[in-house]
Amino acid sequence: MTRSSKPSTPPQVGREHYTGGYSAVALAGLAARQAAREAAFFLPRLRPGMRLLDCGCGPGAITVDLAQIVAPGEVVGVDVEASQFEFGLHRAAERSLTNVRFAQGNLYDLPFPADSFDAVFVHAVLYHLREPARALGEIHRVLRSGGVVGVRDADAGGDLFSPRSPILGRAWDLMARVLEHNGGDIHLGRKHRALLRAAGFTGIEASASYDHFGTPEKTQDASMFFGHLLLQPEFTAVAETMGWATRADLEAMSAAFREWGGQPDAFYARARCEAVGTKP
Repeated sequence: MTRSSKPSTPPQVGREHYTGGYSAVALAGLAARQAAREAAFFLPRLRPGMRLLDCGCGPGAITVDLAQIVAPGEVVGVDVEASQFEFGLHRAAERSLTNVRFAQGNLYDLPFPADSFDAVFVHAVLYHLREPARALGEIHRVLRSGGVVGVRDADAGGDLFSPRSPILGRAWDLMARVLEHNGGDIHLGRKHRALLRAAGFTGIEASASYDHFGTPEKTQDASMFFGHLLLQPEFTAVAETMGWATRADLEAMSAAFREWGGQPDAFYARARCEAVGTKP
């Protein structure tokens, strides 16, 4: 099979598990994302008229922003969980955008022909996947020659969190453990260049930035997100079944996050690694 061809019978894969979940709290956080911030490293590679694919688009906040940037070019947001698309469709209608649409799809088997897009954006997706290299191979397939890819993922090795406490340290360790149990890699960000090169991309450039939470409003948002995550059924099922935490442990960790979020000196910054590459 060549990179430019689509296998006639793609291998079957199990559904990936998004550790962040799809609760109202989780989706509210995803809906607050903006291309100007989350895609800043990739925007210089974009131009009007491009056809762009946003992989793992979630509710589509970034997708709609990107549609404004590349208009009149088309933007397609694809995600395995179609229930999220309502937000993006509503936002596109608010902005009178007709060049954006959404499609349900699996990153291991994208529902598009080879050489379909000029650019692909992949934000906070690869580090959740069991097979990120396979996903990048599929992205390579749907890109046209000369097309560009931009990826951005977390890397816990650069995270900053204060003030720390033993119970919150345990909570961070547990969240990383559950993500890894679900097939993710909390340190994937630093591996972008190697993964892109192995997938056949060239001219690879890597960078890094931070998502930061350093105001009362933002630390409250972060504490709500993580406190809520620790009590989500998908999370508690793994933690309790594996014997890593009891329900009482999880409730205490959740309460500790909520308490942290109200502290006047609370600060959290999540390290994000980024990279761009070109399909020859």
